[in-house]
Amino acid sequence: MSKKNMMPEPWNDWVDEWSADMRLRSLSENTINLRRYQIGAFARHTGKHPGEVTASDIRKWLGRKGLGNAAKRGDRCMFSIFYGWAQRNGKRLDNPVEGMPTIKREQRKKRAAPEQAVLIGRDSSDPRTRLIIMLAADAGLRRAEIAQVRGDDLIDDELGWSLIVHGKGAKDRIVPLSDELAREIRRRGPGWLFPGEKGCDHICGDTVYRLVKDATGYPPHSLRRRFATAAYITSNGNVMAIKELLGHESLATTQGYITVSGRMLRTVIEQARGYEARGTGDG
Repeated sequence: MSKKNMMPEPWNDWVDEWSADMRLRSLSENTINLRRYQIGAFARHTGKHPGEVTASDIRKWLGRKGLGNAAKRGDRCMFSIFYGWAQRNGKRLDNPVEGMPTIKREQRKKRAAPEQAVLIGRDSSDPRTRLIIMLAADAGLRRAEIAQVRGDDLIDDELGWSLIVHGKGAKDRIVPLSDELAREIRRRGPGWLFPGEKGCDHICGDTVYRLVKDATGYPPHSLRRRFATAAYITSNGNVMAIKELLGHESLATTQGYITVSGRMLRTVIEQARGYEARGTGDG
């Protein structure tokens, strides 16, 4: 482990116990590793013992230059969970995050990857990259889910090929696949679809991000949004089905993934006018 990623000595015991508590509650290793990474970055910056950290220290960290709204929300949530755990376990008498203002979620609609970018990615000279792009754009998988796909996750049910997707919070879901995508997965055989290097079982989500961004110019999540929008259009607005395919808990989250184009809005207006015209003929 590099010095950059090492946990400062005063934090080791606390964070290890916190990690054990998260595993006891069946949180995924991806979630645990993310929270360890977040708290580790703060621990190295502050130079304080975790029991001496103040609300002011946390506010300054959340207000550091260049931190986006989503990252602020994620860090604040992590601090609240960590110090809530510390308080419940008698390591602190207080939770320094209590009383701090919440950070509102941004309401800006994020872009779905355009079709031209997806087509460019499909023409990549790297077979691994092409398959990753198909899993994101045609099946709507998250980057961490793509990294963990195994050939044995492919199943043949009565209706065709499907994939067992290992989602967030250790929750699996089944996503139907096109024959083309299923065929590409079958070609790679059982085991990890994207094996890792240097003793790692599989590649990490960051590698998936880099490969997709280099090939298309867009991050993997924008391809997931492309899938949601395409599914919405072709299913005549079946948002509940899209919610299940994406593995969302909230319908509102799914709705936020769907991009409604100006052409779609104009079509609705024209159809509405046609309905009005038909209605005027009723006796």
